[in-house]
Amino acid sequence: MTKETYVRMTGAARQALRRLPGGEHLLRLPTLACAGAYMLTLLYLMLTRDIRLVRVLIVPAACFIICTVLRPLIGRERPYDRFQAEPAGRYRRGKGKSMPSRHTASAAAIALAVAYVFPHGAVTAAMLLLCALIAGLRVVCGQHYVSDVLAALLLSSVISLTGYILI
Repeated sequence: MTKETYVRMTGAARQALRRLPGGEHLLRLPTLACAGAYMLTLLYLMLTRDIRLVRVLIVPAACFIICTVLRPLIGRERPYDRFQAEPAGRYRRGKGKSMPSRHTASAAAIALAVAYVFPHGAVTAAMLLLCALIAGLRVVCGQHYVSDVLAALLLSSVISLTGYILI
């Protein structure tokens, strides 16, 4: 991605957010929806005393921890720091590293956890669409590069499939 591409992309996202009621606050809705789906899934597993609760707690936590450990090791700057350009939405210069995207990794881990508990096509499709929306927004708003979200998706997929299928 070039600086010109970045500025054009985030500028368009910023303009779109200004036109919408709630603007920047809307960027939080997909993340809150994903967290809400996860909390409801955990509540369901607790109320039904389902043993899968342990996996559904451990697997997403493992994704989050591994992603958090990898970020400083990889050390990739966020696009807005590299290009010295303002992203769409709220941000803070020098705030952490970019690769892999922790939001995307968490969204993917949660989507796969919910699909593991509720293996219905509509539930799985809804959660995967929500995950894709979160990943796309991270790029379009200038928080991450495409490769950051792809790495996060791959990381969470491997950890989740291992945790839910192989173990």
